[in-house]
Amino acid sequence: LTESSIRESDAMVDQLERAEVAEERRAVFRALTRLRGAAITSFDGVARAQTGNIDEYARKYQWRKQHPVRHLASEESDTARWAFPAAADF
Repeated sequence: LTESSIRESDAMVDQLERAEVAEERRAVFRALTRLRGAAITSFDGVARAQTGNIDEYARKYQWRKQHPVRHLASEESDTARWAFPAAADF
């Protein structure tokens, strides 16, 4: 083979290798993009389920119903009972 045909063969082989590398990069990028989409979809599903759980819990358990406010005025309105108890030692 002549020097020029060797250079042309080498150039064609290099071009084929570059084309293969470019195709591999595209394939990897596509696969990673699909994987990323699947991961995001999965995360969104988990987030939706968790939000639904929080909403369901909030509907079932309400803080104010389980922990009623005892107002001081209503507890101390009967002054005869707490200010002058029957068993007081006067």
